[in-house]
Amino acid sequence: MGKHIYVHNPFCAGKCPYCDFYSVAEPSLIEDYYDCAAREVKLWAKQLENSEMFSDDCEGAGCSVYFGGGTPSYPDATYIVNLMKTIVREFKIPEDSENTIEINPSSITGEKAGLYRDAGFNRASVGIQSLDDGILKTLGRRHDSAAAAAAVAILQDAGFRNISADLIIGVPGQTTDGIIRDIELFEHMGIKHISTYSLTIEEGTPFYKKYRHLEDVMPPETEREMYHKSRDFLAATGFVPYEISNSALPGYQSRHNSSCWRGEEYAAIGAGAHGYLDSVRFGHKDDVKDYINVLQDIAASDRIPEGLIYREEVMSIGDKMREYPFLRLRTTEGIDRVEFERRFGMALDEVFPKAIKDNVSRGLLEDCGRYVRLSSSGLDFASLVMEDFL
Repeated sequence: MGKHIYVHNPFCAGKCPYCDFYSVAEPSLIEDYYDCAAREVKLWAKQLENSEMFSDDCEGAGCSVYFGGGTPSYPDATYIVNLMKTIVREFKIPEDSENTIEINPSSITGEKAGLYRDAGFNRASVGIQSLDDGILKTLGRRHDSAAAAAAVAILQDAGFRNISADLIIGVPGQTTDGIIRDIELFEHMGIKHISTYSLTIEEGTPFYKKYRHLEDVMPPETEREMYHKSRDFLAATGFVPYEISNSALPGYQSRHNSSCWRGEEYAAIGAGAHGYLDSVRFGHKDDVKDYINVLQDIAASDRIPEGLIYREEVMSIGDKMREYPFLRLRTTEGIDRVEFERRFGMALDEVFPKAIKDNVSRGLLEDCGRYVRLSSSGLDFASLVMEDFL
């Protein structure tokens, strides 16, 4: 059992044309927002002090704090640092916890990086996306390849040794050779973890208007070739693919993300943040102003105020049994039969005999004894396979 906390920074200098994550460009709200986020941290810590999250068997090696966004490196570092210190104090975060902050190359400085390290951050996830200036321009990024390399160097100079880089594939104008080159450069730069995401066109984004029919400029078979060849190259280079979109050098897998794929619970802080506690999946509204108003209006309280969060789903045992394969099939290891029976008191093959048998016969699943995992072909139809378990 570990403590896992996600913090959402909704602020950005501007929205990338392909992004549909909740973010705003309203710097005047930053100070009030972080004051309120600190209030929420204290309320959760008080409310959860008798829960498993504060039990004596919570080991640091299984703990994580993750600041995502938005662009956490966009606000003045003081806001991030003060909130992190509040989390460490209120949740009694151990020194060997994995503490990640997402970084945009266009907004990191040496001073910020040093302050982040002093506050306890020991992992940085850098939104590089590509090291090809033409691809970066297509994606509407605010940095170029030189700025991306400089950002990694700044973080390393500040003492960050665990650095992850994002890489988007399937971008119009991109080639498989270009992706392989990016991976080679990441390795040369000292990157320890690479997240490889396929470009998706989300309704309501500028990219939806421009590339609504992405398959016309990036055929699906070309994107799939990029995915498999990059995954194979990552493995050959020493970056072990441990999840559909993530590969890492041994010992550098993301603890925070891995805890989510194991179905572990985690607290969530901030507008747009989603969490999972006491068998309830919950969310905060995508509304910074409302978030501030709710927390500024409360009197002294030991409870999360009504209206701050909403319930997305109350998870029954049956729900958890169905969700476990859905989450675990994202991982290279796959569904663990032993762990499933330990958790739920029933054998995996008794609960999902048809889903396993049918997908093994189709060649989409591999039965490896203790584990059932997606095959190489199954990676291309992962969502369909997962649906069979729901």
